[in-house]
Amino acid sequence: MDVEETKQPKKAATRELLKKLELGLLPYDDIKQLIRIELAKRLQCGYKSTCEEQVAEVLKLVHSLQHMKIANEVETLDSQLYEPPMSFLKIIFGSTIKGSCCYFQYDSMTLDDAEIAMLDLYCERAQIKDGNSVMDLGCGQGALTLFVAQKYKQCRVKAITNSISQKEYIDEQCRTRNLVNVEVILADITTYEMDDTSDRILAIGLFEHMKNYKLLLKKISKWMAEDGLLFVDHVCHKTLAYQYKALDEDDWFTEYIFPAETIIFPSASFLLYFQNDVSVVNHWILNGNHFSQTHGEWLKRLDANVGAIKQMFKSLTGNDEEALKMINFWRIFCLFGIELLDTTMVKNG
Repeated sequence: MDVEETKQPKKAATRELLKKLELGLLPYDDIKQLIRIELAKRLQCGYKSTCEEQVAEVLKLVHSLQHMKIANEVETLDSQLYEPPMSFLKIIFGSTIKGSCCYFQYDSMTLDDAEIAMLDLYCERAQIKDGNSVMDLGCGQGALTLFVAQKYKQCRVKAITNSISQKEYIDEQCRTRNLVNVEVILADITTYEMDDTSDRILAIGLFEHMKNYKLLLKKISKWMAEDGLLFVDHVCHKTLAYQYKALDEDDWFTEYIFPAETIIFPSASFLLYFQNDVSVVNHWILNGNHFSQTHGEWLKRLDANVGAIKQMFKSLTGNDEEALKMINFWRIFCLFGIELLDTTMVKNG
């Protein structure tokens, strides 16, 4: 049997697995085990036998990114993950509609509490002061933008998004809350140019979706005031840095959640290699359990409201099966987030 013949059964098995996942035919424990297998393969592939080889592997990615565009084309990103209905996000996220890691500082904290705690932590570490000009790059549904605008009344906040629906939502919230210190700009930051500078620039969950960090940081540096600060928050591994792409024919997850090669998973020290136009002045690492718990809370809310969500998705897609696929897509996305940085389960993460 030649190589192509041996690949075909694997491809067929992977297609069958994806069908079961889409239709919700596998219990959570089985899905978690499948995710752990994929994560274990990635760790096995990423860890090298010597420190020298490990550093060389990181540098290989550092150098390869410098030959890429700042980011892939926007239209390649999956609308299920990046443009879900706002009515759905209001159900699974907390009160600020924060679509990224929250800070469960105390065991008694709710998701709403943890969203606010993380937003406060951002402001503290970015050293935002009332009266600063603040830029929120890739602002999502505006959790940080609206939080800063309300907390620091004298701050001028500029939010940049490439999503029409996100801009409309933030503009609506500004009108509802009588916030006059926010400007929402509809633009692709990879091509957008401006003359204005800001005292503080924040990029939350943005860098994972970028490629050429050198060009990106050069662009951002031009938007920073002379004594300005850039605050970046990104998911990371303590040692490994890699581009998210399928490792083998059995890899079902990469194509299911993330379009091919659109995600970079940086190491904790990765940005230290990109100081041509900015200089790192501080560096923090947050325990991965906060990320895991955030996704766990999202999953609880999804499951508790699955009937309403199914009707919501059915009205969007036009049929029950497609609605079910969207629900299970988000379930698996949440389960992956739980497993990815759950340090009680993954000691090497």
